[in-house]
Order: sequence, then structure tokens, then C-alpha cells
Amino acid sequence: MANLFLRSPRTFQGIGTSGWNSAKLIITIDSVVIYTLIKNRITDSAVDFEIAELVKDYLNLTYNGSINASLQSVEFSIQISVFNGLNGTGALNQTATGFTFLGIDAYGYFEEGANPTTTRGYMQSNNVIYNLKNNAIRLPLDVNNVTRWDAYENGVQLEGATIASNSNLVFEYVSVSQNADEIRVTTTSDVKTINVIAIEECRYEPHKISFVNRWGAIQDLYFFKKSIDKINTSKESFKSANVTSGGVYSVHSHSNKDFNIKSNKSITLNSGYVSEDYNAPMQELLQSELVWMEVGGVVTPMNVTDSSLVFKTSANDKLVDYKLELKYAYDAINNMR
Repeated sequence: MANLFLRSPRTFQGIGTSGWNSAKLIITIDSVVIYTLIKNRITDSAVDFEIAELVKDYLNLTYNGSINASLQSVEFSIQISVFNGLNGTGALNQTATGFTFLGIDAYGYFEEGANPTTTRGYMQSNNVIYNLKNNAIRLPLDVNNVTRWDAYENGVQLEGATIASNSNLVFEYVSVSQNADEIRVTTTSDVKTINVIAIEECRYEPHKISFVNRWGAIQDLYFFKKSIDKINTSKESFKSANVTSGGVYSVHSHSNKDFNIKSNKSITLNSGYVSEDYNAPMQELLQSELVWMEVGGVVTPMNVTDSSLVFKTSANDKLVDYKLELKYAYDAINNMR
């Protein structure tokens, strides 16, 4: 079963033999028809159906510190029928069946062309992981493209396991020993080596950011250095007439009153020195629709405030580090009604 990226367009075509004039596409999830699309042939030899955004509505990805891999993909099937009449009527010209996919919250880049997909097994773009010392490493893998993973310390194997394929899932998250400095992921086509650098931060409080990366996996990134907290407020005001009979007023009452006060907290993080291999995950973090930060042991929803990123290289910048501003994805004052 193929993985289908739902944040990039995915087009299917309806095409028949001589005399056809319309096509119908049916999308089914859990044996329930969720969409029926009908298009008439105009002058082209085929009609196109773009379905990624429609299916993405049924992807219910959540995160609270633990990951439910079954919620990170949605299994769906499509059926395309071609008719001789207009608007899906008349004699049935041709039917194509048997298209079943696992949709994930992933995307391709423009340079990769239309209908992007992947057989990647290690579902992160960076080959160097900066991990907080004494913390296990969470590694996202594609269960249908990875056969085994192994962790090493100074060339000595610490642990490893085979990965069983599962036609109903895409992701499996393995917990790798905190002592590992190298991880090898064996896929159906090659062996990927990931280097792990353990960071012990004595002065600042490290912050762990988790986000959905370009492959649709939840990825962890640590920011080890200085952080700055900030709060922003907005409000409305009006002038109140507190004068009573005889022009009397209280000097203790507000003449200018504020109301509808809202506040939102934000934080600026610094990564510390990393390799230029981090350009890719930093780009994906800015492009992510779902971001969380661990605050006092509680997973908190965040939005990335920064809208631009300067890619850094060791040749241009010598030392590579990143600053990132995020805001809490809710108002500080509870106004949930």
C-alpha cells in the first residue's frame, strides 16, 4: 500500500475508451463513501481529480507527549468510473478499482515534480541528531520500508530490533538508548547512518520542540541555549461618564476604562551550535502546521512566529546556530466559551 502525501496536490485521472464523456471518482474511508466527484470531459483526453485536501480533513493527528501511530495516517480507497453520457450518466465505459492508500501529513517540494511520494525509511531529513544528555532518542521509521534498526556506542552495538511491516500503518517510533552515538537504519534498499551528539547544558534550561515534519512524522528538536519569555496584550477602551447629580464624581473611579483585554505569551529560543545539517529540519519547522513545546513536563501547542529563515553554512558563518520565536497557541487569559 503506497503512502500518499496530503499537503501536496495529488491528482488522479479518469480516462475511457472511444465515446466517453464524463468520469466519477468515489473516495471511501472505513467502508463509508465520503466524497463523490463527477467531471465532464471537455476537450482533453482525460479529466483530473485532485483529492489530497479532501482526504486530509479526515486525518486526526494529535500529540500529548505520547504518539498514537494509528492517528498519523488515514487509509482510504478510490474508484474511478467512466461513462459515455454527461454528468456520470449513460452506459458505463470503464471502471478502475483497487486503489488503496495510506494518506499522511507530508508534502513534497516543487523541484520534485507532481504527485510526490517516497520509499524513505528514516522519516527525518537530518542525519545528525543533537540530543539532551541522559534522554532517550525517539526515532520515527516507516514500518513498510524499514527492516531493522541498530544503535551503537563507540562502535559497540547497544541494541537493535527488526521492524515488522504493517499494511494499516506508516509510522513506528522506536526509543533508542541515551548512550547511543550512532544509529543505523536498514531499509529495503540501503543502510542509513545517523550520528547522535549528546549535549549536556549546565547554564540554560533546554527546550524540546516537537513538530510534524515534511514526511508527516513527529520530530523532536532541542534548543539548548538562552531563552527569552515575553507577553503581548491587546485591549479596547472607552471613556466613562461617572458624573452624578450636581457634577459630583468619584476620584476613585475610572474615567477611561479598558475592556476585552487579551494577552498572549511568546518565547525566543536559541539552538546552540549545530551542524549545517540542521538547515533542513529548521525549514520544516517553519513550514509545519503542528508544533508543540514541552513546558514543565506538559506538552503545549505552539505557533512559529518567524516567517523567514537564513540558511547557515560553516563556510559562511563558521559557527552555525539558530534563533526561533514561537507564541503559545492560546490566549493567556482563559476565554474558552
